[in-house]
Amino acid sequence: MRRLTMYTTVALVALAGAVAISQAKITTMEEYTTLMKSNAQANGAANKAIGSGAYADARTQIATLRQNFMMLQPFWTERKRDDAVGFVKDGLTRLDGLDKMLSAGTVDQMAAQAAAKEFGGNTCGACHKTYREGDAQTGFRFKPGVF
Repeated sequence: MRRLTMYTTVALVALAGAVAISQAKITTMEEYTTLMKSNAQANGAANKAIGSGAYADARTQIATLRQNFMMLQPFWTERKRDDAVGFVKDGLTRLDGLDKMLSAGTVDQMAAQAAAKEFGGNTCGACHKTYREGDAQTGFRFKPGVF
């Protein structure tokens, strides 16, 4: 029964996100920045949850990341940045795989941690390297001509 409640909760969060996504669009730099901060928080929380074995909590954070990435797809498509659209699609594929791992009856914690690390490094890192500049001290910003 507990597992059913957990899966139902995750499904409802994902459904609510899908509805919100269909109504939301990133139109300003502030909205984009807010979305990126949400991604950073959700990614960090997912990694922490996986590390502590709280897989339901990790799946909730994965659902948030999936929602956010669904919003990124039209953002980059409108800017005709095919490589960024590819990064987003790759991220969604990685998130789906990670979610599937975390849904298994027995979760391989080490494999899940590795998959989460690959998501952050290969998906987020690739896009950041391509489209932004700056550092933690001076702040990050888009390279000229991107936004």
